[in-house]
Amino acid sequence: MVSITPDWSVLIQVVNFLLIIIILNYFLFRPIRGIIQERKEKMQGFETDIEQISGQADERGQEIESRLVDIRREGFDQKEVVKGQGLEDEKRIIAQANDQAGEAMKAITAQITDEVGAAREALRADLEVFSRELAQKVLGRSLS
Repeated sequence: MVSITPDWSVLIQVVNFLLIIIILNYFLFRPIRGIIQERKEKMQGFETDIEQISGQADERGQEIESRLVDIRREGFDQKEVVKGQGLEDEKRIIAQANDQAGEAMKAITAQITDEVGAAREALRADLEVFSRELAQKVLGRSLS
């Protein structure tokens, strides 16, 4: 069998190992764990900030959409008001045109009536002359 005799070198190796673990823990592992912890806290802070900013962006997006809906509704209402005013103006202008056309028709009718009356009077004056000439031509002789 193999027998192992404890030697002082084994004890020194164990002490050396423990001392290196303590030194590495103090100078290497703790700072690395601290840096990792800080990084983790920063990342959590960033995630919280991202969630807050995302929430604010969603709220602003909803506000903008609601404003757009209100503005579109206002624009449609204004369009309807302007359209109604245009229809009223159109009716007023057509009524004025109809009134002017009616007055013009009355004036023209009166003028035509006057001209027809004047033509009748002129023809009545000449009627006797025309009828005498017609009778002379039909009879073939003079009626004097």
